[in-house]
Amino acid sequence: MNVIWRFYLDENQHWKWQQLAADRSVVAESSNGFKEYEACLASAKTKGHVYMPAQAPRVQARPHRF
Repeated sequence: MNVIWRFYLDENQHWKWQQLAADRSVVAESSNGFKEYEACLASAKTKGHVYMPAQAPRVQARPHRF
């Protein structure tokens, strides 16, 4: 299953996370807010979040012109 993780600040300026399905429906979410982003991230990791950095776009090589 493709999962999307969303991290956001709520109206009280606390960090929360949501786990979304590919169709953007909410699968799971944090039950409370966190003052620090790192604490929110740690909570998400206990629920299965794995950091995967964005991949750089592939650049096609151009033929050299001599």
